[in-house]
Amino acid sequence: MTDERECPKCGGTMNLGILQKRGQYGNSPFIWAPIDEPPFPLKDPSSHRYEIDIFRCKGCGFVEFYAERPA
Repeated sequence: MTDERECPKCGGTMNLGILQKRGQYGNSPFIWAPIDEPPFPLKDPSSHRYEIDIFRCKGCGFVEFYAERPA
């Protein structure tokens, strides 16, 4: 995953960022999972969960989420 992408809305530069919980120290890990998957499945090779990468456009503020890397 690259640290920059082109914004699909305005063509500006989008930077990679993270989601943070307010009032907490550090990051809160978020992953994408299918709706029908149990909330805490055992981690195995058949897992369908993905790390979330979040990009925000410097120009218009548009935010986009990508789930491309296995968790």
